[in-house]
Amino acid sequence: MSGVSRRSLLQGAGVAGALVAAPRPALATEGDLKIVDLRAESLVDPIGLEAEGVRLSWRIEADARGVMQARCAIEAASSKALLEAGKADLWKAGEVLADKAVDIAWAGRPLRSRDVVYWRVTVQDSRGIRVTSPTARFEMGLIEPSDWTAKWVAVESERDAADRAAGLRWMRGDRTRDGSPRAFRLSFDVAAAGPATLFSIANFDSEQWLDGQPVDRGPKSQHRFGTEPIAVTTHQLAAGRHVLAVEVQDATGFNSPKIHEIACAAMVRLEGGGKPVRITSEGMRTAVKPGGGWQQPTFDDARWAAATPSANQQQAWPRDGAHLLRREFSIDKPVMRARLYATALGAYVAEINGKRVGDALMSPESSDFREAVLYQTHDVTAHVRKGANAIGAMVGEGWYGSYHAPAGRYAFGDPPLRFLAQLEIEHPDGTRTTITTDDRWQQSSSPITQAEIYHGEDYDARLEQPGWSSPGLSAPDWRRAAIGKTPPCRLRAQVSPPLRAVERLRAKTIRSFPGDRHVVDFGQNFAGWVHLQAKAEAGHTATLRFAEILTPEGMIDQANLRAARAACTYVFRGDPAGESYEPRFSYFGFRYVEVSGFGRAPTPDEVEGVVVTSDLPRSGWLLVDNPIVQGLWHNGFWSQRSNFFGVPTDCPQRDERLGWTGDANVFWDAAAFNMDVGAFTRRFMGDMRDGQGPRGEFPDYAPAGWRDLQLGASPGWADAGIILPWTVWQRYGDTGVVDRNWPAMKHYLAFILEQNPDLVWRNGRGYDYGDWVALDAKEPGDETTPKALIATAMWKRSADAMADMAKGSGRQPEAERYRALSADIGRAFAAAFVKPDGSVGNGSQCGYILALRFGLVPEPQRAAATRLLVADIKRRGGLLSTGFLGTPFSLDALADRGETKLVYDLLLRTAFPSWGYMIAKGATTIWERWNADMVDAAMNSYNHYALGAVSGFVYRRIAGIDPLAPGFQRFRFAPVLDGRVTRGGARYESVLGRIETKWQQTPGGFEAELTVPANARAELLLPAAAPDRISEGGLPLAKAAGVTVLGQAGDRVTLEIGSGRYRFQTRS
Repeated sequence: MSGVSRRSLLQGAGVAGALVAAPRPALATEGDLKIVDLRAESLVDPIGLEAEGVRLSWRIEADARGVMQARCAIEAASSKALLEAGKADLWKAGEVLADKAVDIAWAGRPLRSRDVVYWRVTVQDSRGIRVTSPTARFEMGLIEPSDWTAKWVAVESERDAADRAAGLRWMRGDRTRDGSPRAFRLSFDVAAAGPATLFSIANFDSEQWLDGQPVDRGPKSQHRFGTEPIAVTTHQLAAGRHVLAVEVQDATGFNSPKIHEIACAAMVRLEGGGKPVRITSEGMRTAVKPGGGWQQPTFDDARWAAATPSANQQQAWPRDGAHLLRREFSIDKPVMRARLYATALGAYVAEINGKRVGDALMSPESSDFREAVLYQTHDVTAHVRKGANAIGAMVGEGWYGSYHAPAGRYAFGDPPLRFLAQLEIEHPDGTRTTITTDDRWQQSSSPITQAEIYHGEDYDARLEQPGWSSPGLSAPDWRRAAIGKTPPCRLRAQVSPPLRAVERLRAKTIRSFPGDRHVVDFGQNFAGWVHLQAKAEAGHTATLRFAEILTPEGMIDQANLRAARAACTYVFRGDPAGESYEPRFSYFGFRYVEVSGFGRAPTPDEVEGVVVTSDLPRSGWLLVDNPIVQGLWHNGFWSQRSNFFGVPTDCPQRDERLGWTGDANVFWDAAAFNMDVGAFTRRFMGDMRDGQGPRGEFPDYAPAGWRDLQLGASPGWADAGIILPWTVWQRYGDTGVVDRNWPAMKHYLAFILEQNPDLVWRNGRGYDYGDWVALDAKEPGDETTPKALIATAMWKRSADAMADMAKGSGRQPEAERYRALSADIGRAFAAAFVKPDGSVGNGSQCGYILALRFGLVPEPQRAAATRLLVADIKRRGGLLSTGFLGTPFSLDALADRGETKLVYDLLLRTAFPSWGYMIAKGATTIWERWNADMVDAAMNSYNHYALGAVSGFVYRRIAGIDPLAPGFQRFRFAPVLDGRVTRGGARYESVLGRIETKWQQTPGGFEAELTVPANARAELLLPAAAPDRISEGGLPLAKAAGVTVLGQAGDRVTLEIGSGRYRFQTRS
């Protein structure tokens, strides 16, 4: 901004200056100047915003060079007619001198629930050309809790409600864990012979016996991530006494450090005497080392201790199908506007008058439901009509009810599933009709008989109820819905793009195997599901099983999915016209799907891949004339697409799919090139804050289902709480993300300092994953690099980011404090880890890379440290030995020190380990491990973006789009060149406008084409012996408009250019 503070632009309504438009139609262009892409909170014409400091932005476009915004004025009104009449009743900001078109905080009349704001901006550019934008709009959601009059409706069957009322009563022994298994016995009497259902669960692996006979609970996953799921078995019991015996193992590993007891729960539902009888586990007895025969009903357990209630009373009931809800209502006035505000503890699909509402999928998305549930705002004006209407919802388990590793089912709160909806209909006479969830709704079962995030969905089309969401349905079997308990969480508007189907993939090959099994290959690993379109007789069942790899024989291989079933079944209703199906409440990470039950091979028209992701606007396209570099970017992009699924997950396929913060921390640089992650980051930072510990530690993953596992702040993981906001501020100039997260970020850094006053991070390091999956590690978290070294380097990086953000957001005293902290950490690091000969830590590559990249090696030792790093890479045969925290910074560290050839050696390598090796092995996404094709399935994802974070380097330092100032107000074009790659470039849709680079090395020199958006400037470092060896558009630099020579260093000439299109040529 020129000569004014950020807030001076944001003064309230006042006398307009010369720039404010007179009443007239909004202009889209004046000469070659245009104002485009008006946004609120990074979104185009959003609805349902929160009141927390709405920020506006726009872009200006012009063909001329060097165009900058010089003045601007904003007008906002409560209707489009008022705005176009020049009556800005919400905000009329006077003319200001300002080159800023982003991060404009609302400073008009305070915004209230449901406010609709129409706004426009008038701009004068540096040439004196003036233009007024088209009108944009945004709309507020329900800001105050009192705005909600809807009640939460319970979603469950009558039988499940009765089971829940009886409860899973967790019981424990009389002492804490000592490594020994613990035995439990429950004796109960059956009055009348008949069927019985047994529910049993334990917090560690367990075995059950009923009347001395082992209970077959089905296959177990050898590598399950998390607690054992509840087992449900059916039995025929005679009248008389019966005994359930349970043995629970002690365990070690990720899930166990803060579980201080061995516990289990059981319930038996007896149905032999008419009305079901439920027997709970309160009468259990328990012992350690019980002796032989203790599982038998004749064993005397009188000397055993009575089990006592456990602190854990999680109600992890078995997975269920989806349920239907509906209500009819009548509207006696014309409809002007209608909004549906809805959410669920579970997931929902809403319909009004037989039509689906919106195209968002699996809403609400994952969140910490103990703290907040996201609600969605839908424009349903076209759905509602005067007269008879009906509203309905199909509600499934979603992320609330499904198994959530490692905590299990209902990790965020107890059942039942619940649904909340508030339909508000505005009429031309100014009145409003409100239809809410209450006890007037009805409930029924649905065709979805089972649905769960990890395991898949079962759908029986014979159970469909045509017209269930339309008025006039005859519904004698539907029952009145019950009002559920209001959860303690707050309602938070979803203000990031939802999950949507963004692409459809056609099968590349279909291969048949004996047993009516047919393997479909879509040619690309992705997240989503299959669209099934086929004909079959009623009752015929098709089964779809998903996988990302194949066995050597060509069958699907689900071993690396661990406990995730990853399957769907569809029972046909027998429609002669054909039937179609897509899952609603589950998703999969896969390239291959096995189709069985057809009796023949399906055709490509019958099975179509549906790519599902958080529908973020795409912002980056890379084009480098080398298949390995281009393939690295392609694989990273598809891993991002697969794992940006409401939150940034680690993997989309196995029984995990968690928002691991370490992966996000290192990948956000690349992510913000590929897609506009502004709104997505703001949404995820809400989850990070919700999961922040009381001492300030950010979580290892968010949402965190099992908070008791938080032992501290894991370096490189917890730092995402600072690096994500920093990245968004850098890429989009958004200080709002800084302001909203500042208290949480301060709290985090204060925690580290309190634990480590000597400024070497040795204490409070949580799970301390280190350079995860480094090449030399036998186990993923082995200390191949000193973990205190890694932690201190990450602390220094976060302190630097805080100093930058403090300065950029007007917090100068804190900027100075964090800059001083950074310097102090640097000195402590050098004293602890850098030796006089330049060696760092234990000599690992990761240690050198982090120390060099983060400025932790004193100047006298930098050259020696660089030589030692290079020597280690070459000693190993020209390969990286780094993992999640070292790899992302490796190429930058080498390029910073002029090791260009080695950068390209690593990028272009195709032998193991390398990105090229993955590509040579057919990878279409990034692997979790360098050696994914060589290790077992315990932790082995083929769709994991962390090791692909170097694609950010490729954008910045090969394509040549390297940001130097927040919001790309200034960027650098200085591609790292090597003769093995002769052409490169990228297109990036920045917050200011399109940036495009194209370059090629020629026999006679170097050529570059650049597009710079208005309001931005670029610094170019071109390979040339002198400025007179460079021309632009065929003209010498002295005659080229808008080009300034800044100087020369070595074989590079530095130029500066403003907005416009340029073509440079250099002669050798």
